[in-house]
Amino acid sequence: MSRLATYAVLANIGPVVTTGEAGAALHMSLSATSRALSRLADEGQAQCIRHGLWNIGAQRPDPFSIVSDITRPYPSYVSFVSALDHHGIIDQRPRDIFVASLDRARQVPTSVGTYVVHHLPPPLFDGWTLTPRGPIATPEKAIFDICYISAAHAGVPRHIPELDLPRDFDAGRFEVWLERIQGARARTLTRRGLDYALGRAVA
Repeated sequence: MSRLATYAVLANIGPVVTTGEAGAALHMSLSATSRALSRLADEGQAQCIRHGLWNIGAQRPDPFSIVSDITRPYPSYVSFVSALDHHGIIDQRPRDIFVASLDRARQVPTSVGTYVVHHLPPPLFDGWTLTPRGPIATPEKAIFDICYISAAHAGVPRHIPELDLPRDFDAGRFEVWLERIQGARARTLTRRGLDYALGRAVA
């Protein structure tokens, strides 16, 4: 198969594919598929995101747009300080991409950045919207996620930068998620964290 034909097949199933998915589409062995993908990468028509995961195309992917690919088969969304930066609520730009997921907690280094994945239980896995950049937490949920993860780790304090909250920010939404937390201690610590976070808001 020519490189042009290879690219056309992969672009049709992309933009992000695993080596296995590419091999199935190309009807090639994994080793032959890896070589074909590497040739496309050498020509600037693909990028290896991490071992076994590829972006098809000449353009470098938006790190936010591939969070679900990083944690597949588990769903995920951008949250924590990464979402706050996206919404223009903090001045500091985080170095890593912070993600809430049903996946286990871990760090995933890739060619587009390091993903810091935090696990959330299913009842708390919401509060995000699908944007052109991918799934991103609302400002309220991003702050809640920071405070909840701190509480879940025995109340280990998390640095919360000064917050420039939008006019339509609704702290009342916290109550819905607080009620879903199992464990009175975790709920209390999360609430304390939220009070502290709101105290960091610019007047």
